[in-house]
Amino acid sequence: MSALRWGRGAAGLRRALWPAGRHGLLAEEGTLGVIGGRRRSLSASPCEQDRRKDWGHVELLEVLEARVRQLQAESEAEVTVKKVAMAQASEAGGIQPPRKAQVGAGDRWAQKLDEEQRLMERRKEQLRERMQKGGKRLWRVELRKEPRLLSRKLAKQLQRWQKGTPQSPWEEQLEQLLQEAPQRLSCKEASRDPEAKLEGQQQKLLSFLECCLHTGHLPLAHHVLVTYHSRSQQQQLLTLAMYNAVMLGWAREGSFKELVYVFFMVKDAGLTPDLLSYAAALQCMGRLDQDTDTIRRCLKQMAQDGLQLEGLFTSVLLREEERAELLKAVRKAKPTFSVPCPRPPPPQVNTSPLLREIYAKPNCTVSYPRLHLPLEKLQELFQQQLSMELATTVTVESVEKAPPLTKEVLHARQTLTILRAQWEKALCRELQETKESEAYAAHEGRSSLFPYLCLLSEKELVEMLLQTLQVLPAHGESLFYLAHRLGQRVFNRHMVQRKQLSNQVQVLEKQYSKYLHLLASDTQVAEPCLPRQYWEALGLPEYPQEQPWSLSVLVQLGKRLAEMLVQAVRMPSNLATPRDSNTLIPVLYHVYSFRSFRQIGILKPHPAFRQLLETAAEGTLTFESTEVPMLCPPLPWTSPHSGAFLLSPTKMMRSVEGTQQHQVLLERCRPAELHGALDALTQLGNCAWQVNGPVLDLVLELFNNKGCPHLGVPAPPLEAPRPPEGRQAPDACLQPNVLPTQKAELRRELARRLKMAREMHSLRTEALYRLSMAQHLRGRIFWLPHNMDFRGRTYPFPPHFNHLGSDLARALLEFAQGRPLGPQGLDWLKIHLVNLTGLKKHESLQARRDLADELMEDILDSADRPMTGRKWWMEADEPWQTLACCMEIARAVRAPDPTAYVSHFPVHQDGSCNGLQHYAALGRDSAGAASVNLMPSDLPQDVYSGVAAQVEVFRRQDAEQGMRVAQVLEGFISRKVVKQTVMTVVYGVTRYGGRLQIERRLRELQDFPQEFVWEASHYLVRQVFNSLQEMFSGTRSIQRWLTDSARLIAHMGSAVEWVTPLGIPIIQPYHRDSKVTIKGGLQNLSFNSSVDTSQKPNTLKQKNGFPPNFIHSLDSSHMMLTALHCYRKGLTFVSVHDCFWTHAADVAVMNQVCREQFVQLHSQPILHDLSRFLRNRFCSDPRASKNIWASRLMDTLLSVPKPGTFDLEQVKHSTYFFS
Repeated sequence: MSALRWGRGAAGLRRALWPAGRHGLLAEEGTLGVIGGRRRSLSASPCEQDRRKDWGHVELLEVLEARVRQLQAESEAEVTVKKVAMAQASEAGGIQPPRKAQVGAGDRWAQKLDEEQRLMERRKEQLRERMQKGGKRLWRVELRKEPRLLSRKLAKQLQRWQKGTPQSPWEEQLEQLLQEAPQRLSCKEASRDPEAKLEGQQQKLLSFLECCLHTGHLPLAHHVLVTYHSRSQQQQLLTLAMYNAVMLGWAREGSFKELVYVFFMVKDAGLTPDLLSYAAALQCMGRLDQDTDTIRRCLKQMAQDGLQLEGLFTSVLLREEERAELLKAVRKAKPTFSVPCPRPPPPQVNTSPLLREIYAKPNCTVSYPRLHLPLEKLQELFQQQLSMELATTVTVESVEKAPPLTKEVLHARQTLTILRAQWEKALCRELQETKESEAYAAHEGRSSLFPYLCLLSEKELVEMLLQTLQVLPAHGESLFYLAHRLGQRVFNRHMVQRKQLSNQVQVLEKQYSKYLHLLASDTQVAEPCLPRQYWEALGLPEYPQEQPWSLSVLVQLGKRLAEMLVQAVRMPSNLATPRDSNTLIPVLYHVYSFRSFRQIGILKPHPAFRQLLETAAEGTLTFESTEVPMLCPPLPWTSPHSGAFLLSPTKMMRSVEGTQQHQVLLERCRPAELHGALDALTQLGNCAWQVNGPVLDLVLELFNNKGCPHLGVPAPPLEAPRPPEGRQAPDACLQPNVLPTQKAELRRELARRLKMAREMHSLRTEALYRLSMAQHLRGRIFWLPHNMDFRGRTYPFPPHFNHLGSDLARALLEFAQGRPLGPQGLDWLKIHLVNLTGLKKHESLQARRDLADELMEDILDSADRPMTGRKWWMEADEPWQTLACCMEIARAVRAPDPTAYVSHFPVHQDGSCNGLQHYAALGRDSAGAASVNLMPSDLPQDVYSGVAAQVEVFRRQDAEQGMRVAQVLEGFISRKVVKQTVMTVVYGVTRYGGRLQIERRLRELQDFPQEFVWEASHYLVRQVFNSLQEMFSGTRSIQRWLTDSARLIAHMGSAVEWVTPLGIPIIQPYHRDSKVTIKGGLQNLSFNSSVDTSQKPNTLKQKNGFPPNFIHSLDSSHMMLTALHCYRKGLTFVSVHDCFWTHAADVAVMNQVCREQFVQLHSQPILHDLSRFLRNRFCSDPRASKNIWASRLMDTLLSVPKPGTFDLEQVKHSTYFFS
């Protein structure tokens, strides 16, 4: 019996375990707080922490009881835990029956849930009555076409033209409207420029209108636009982009009258038509074959507005068919007009001195690497990847050990098949009803979910919902997370379909086939160049960019889909005989829980349904295509929104959902300024990978045989902790003579074991996904496309299987393209092996090679008999990577010629506390540079041991003066105690956070007196910071300067911005939280958004985040420079932030490039450039001189910390800088 099962049966213990006189926590019901919130302090007393957890768990048990009573009241099923379980589970003793529900505090929950249910039923009944009374009248509601104009002059003019009967009233009306349009943007208009960033309701309304056009509901889009325009307050939300969208729709239809209506609204709103507006009008004229005079007058007015005719074909992105109609109209007025040839953009050169060599004309020393695969094979792989992205999902065989096909298993699978067929029909009906209700809301002039629900077919939506149901964990999922994920999946599939319908797939096939000539092993190109440069030279046509949906739209759509799943999917109460049972119960139920004192809604699957899935043990897993590594080389990154996957939407910079500020900054950049980042991301994604089969076999053997947590292989659910037995058993504690303290202790023990079981389930699921993916890709070559976060740090897209994972995940991967070891490759393999074991950290490279030779017998034994031999590899710091390296060394030393052995194994070189390395280089701090191996030395320096030694000096002095805590700490100050704090202080950890880190380390020491933990952690964190101040004086001064600058910028009401040395614009996304609420349905869903740039900046996060984020932007710049120069030299290169990987034969070359680029990076006046940028950005406004914060900021920025005397050239000769 798993802990998850008996944990569910604990609801019956609620009354017996509730402490006397204690009442539950009350929270705002029906509200969900997701993002943000107060974090729980680890320094709180253990009793207080346990009490908080206990209250939260008891409230959840009350909710579950209330939900049971609610379902009983609905007469849909008598849901008790005794009747919920399958017959097989109850026979096995898997579920404990609860006691009869008692009247108490939980009744408040039942009343609230009953009230919400009655309200939902009442609303649905009202809708049914309204539709029945009106019959088909709902769909006969006349959609408004004629606008209600706020300008009396325009309203009279429109009325006069409608009543008049000239020969061609609408053409003449359009001419007059264009002549009267304002000739330049007013201040009001400038704020509503179509290229301006759309936020909140504006972004939501624009996406609604565009979805209406995509789904063939143009009259509905026009109706909603007219409704909004007719109300002065709602009209403020409308932008020219929205009017243009509807105009373009009518132009495609050839509906000139409706198009003029939209022009009336544009004029009424005080906006000026732009090129797209004229393109829509002329396209419509071309379709209707309008007379020449009308077209000529339109072109004349366009010229008077300062718009160039050629711009209609060079600046406006239209479909080919639309361009043809536009050209037809133009040539009718100007027969000699010829479409301007697309001029190649003027060559833009990246001006960064750091990249001058990269973009210099290639010479004979340039040796860009090529793949080891021929053109035909790469084209075949492209077709496989294209098919996968068109399908949008990938089905993978599970590596979970399949059970024998007993009658019970076959019966469970048959039952699931029958139920899913029923659920498909029920979901289709629910989807149709939902569309009707949402259509009604849209007909009333509101932007509803109706067009979003029409983007995909009913079959696709139903399949998506059933897939979601299949993977829902037993402990449930946050409604917010589930809703957001569903909404994002709809958007991604819609985008793929849009590209499919717009002929982009066929164009992509031709372009990609040409692009492969640059990469294939059996083709040649005229001149070597970077992948991005080659792709751009092919001239891929541009397509209109789709506006991303706002976070509120994604969540609202996903929430509605999740509610459909709850309402429609039901199962028989007795799963043993599904066909004979008439009583249906919900498969999902909605409950509330508490996390950090916030009430959140959770959707939980019925225990019987989870039991049915476990019994059926279906052997497949389904992933989104973007969650799986690519089967062909990724597309080169050419812009902030174009690269990586073939069809799936991507972004160059990942960010918190709902924010647009990073994307806006990137779009405003000159394309050349981003070339360094674009090419580095492309290079990282072009590395081909393969699965290490022998290691995977061993991991699978352990995975299907009770696991091995010590080696990072999670145990199966059967190994989860059992419920207490004997006197501590739940039944024994229900007796009336049990003391309240014993009940409280049992509650804590139950909560602890349930928490452990859930953590084990989460780890097991993560491992199942990773290993199933690895097994799916065994024997195949694949690629990991990359993008970056807002600081420039790079990450692979596929989340489950990549080289940024754990030791186990890294051991499963190796380069698909091998390189002969050469004369030094075997030595680097040996050094790498010793590095992985954690031995000889403070010894020289020669000592590490010698140790590997001494341990050769253990190495070969580990490679030959990993599970039956001496198992030396299991004691290493990184056991699985150690084993993989042992196998590689064994193959190499046994080869006839080790230097000719082709190795696929990646060798790592790690930075030595890389953050402090950058600080020491920035401040030219000689003492700090020596501590972090920027200076040459015979042995590697260990900054953590140095800090521990300095703290010990301070402790000894205080102990001699009689300080009690210093005396208690004697013998307990070690490298391990201070390491985490020293490592993270460079990334902005505060004294509070550092104290918590040290507190955790002290609690791990068995001999340390625990009553002194709080006092000792306070003392140690103070001494650690004092030691760092003594050892890294330049570092601390730079940190203070960055912090003070960020604090003053935030006080001025702005977020901190800067540009990295490679030209990447960065803005910190820390703003004060704004609450967003989506009302109705199962619950009012509220979440906090801290990414709205209209909100004031969060001063605390801005100032604390600037130093670490700035250093991260420097280490990402160093990595990108190293990647680009390694690519130029023909090396395979990937990284995990400050850990660089390449073939063993190329480590020496990579080390040289790494050091040269670090010196080149820090030879730039980085701090002075930052000071100049911040002064121009925040202090150049004349009004700033009157602002006291601006004045202080100017003084601070002019006081750049003075550098020390350290000579950067020494880094080139430092063996242990990266090692």
